Amino acid sequence: MSITNYSEQVLTNLRRDLGILMLDGDNKLIQFESAFYLVDKALAKVKHYLSSYEFKTDEEEITFFKDLMSEFLKESVYFAELFNLESSKPPGPKKEIKRYFEGELKSIRSFLRNNQNLYNYLLLNKTNQDKVFFLRSSMTPIYKPNLFWQTLDTRFCTVYTLYFARIKGSLALSEFIDYQLKLLNGDESEPSYKRKNPLHWTGKKVELVELVYALKQTGVINHGRADLKEIAHRMGSFLGMNLQDFYKTFSEISIRKKSRTAFLDTLRDRLTDYLEKGEALN
Repeated sequence: MSITNYSEQVLTNLRRDLGILMLDGDNKLIQFESAFYLVDKALAKVKHYLSSYEFKTDEEEITFFKDLMSEFLKESVYFAELFNLESSKPPGPKKEIKRYFEGELKSIRSFLRNNQNLYNYLLLNKTNQDKVFFLRSSMTPIYKPNLFWQTLDTRFCTVYTLYFARIKGSLALSEFIDYQLKLLNGDESEPSYKRKNPLHWTGKKVELVELVYALKQTGVINHGRADLKEIAHRMGSFLGMNLQDFYKTFSEISIRKKSRTAFLDTLRDRLTDYLEKGEALN
């Protein structure tokens, strides 16, 4: 199994377990600590798999370190910072708690400003520097000196993987703090970080890619004007499946020796069987 497929499976299971954990109990410190260790165990699995794995292409390595490893590390950053945030929070009064949260938000914004170039690279989903940022063989100097570079284990990530993870974790933490401030102001509407999608794609990535292309070619989304990349991104995001390299996956579909539309054929056959059984019951 490829490292990307393996990591996606581990990440899907991790997010499911984190979702269940966040429903249990009222002690936030225990929740955040337990969540951190869940992430740590997931990371250990991926690192173990990676230790004996050889990337087939530069694109595979970039996808792993840019999109997957940064997600695991982002969760680690997020729950570690949540634990620190909660453990350092003043007991009251409300005014003091608000001041504390506002100070934390200010620190996050300062961090994002100091890393504005990488923040923009992430937000705009740029790829022009990916070979510099996410290949372990790249010896290009980092754009800003930082002490953690000296202790970085380059077997398991690049320095920019860590930067991306820190940025992603900071954005998630900012969202959490924003909600805490809303609660203090009497707004109890559900925050977006709690609105987790319970639906996850549990089939193969190649099957979802096949479906994405079929939807694009039938023109049933936005009257056919929807961009293929946008459809892939939205469906992947909604169903918890990373489709960053969907072009490569589709190239594998196009060279199949048997049916190029194996998944769509299965969908048709299953629905036909269901309809026939339904007719038999009438």
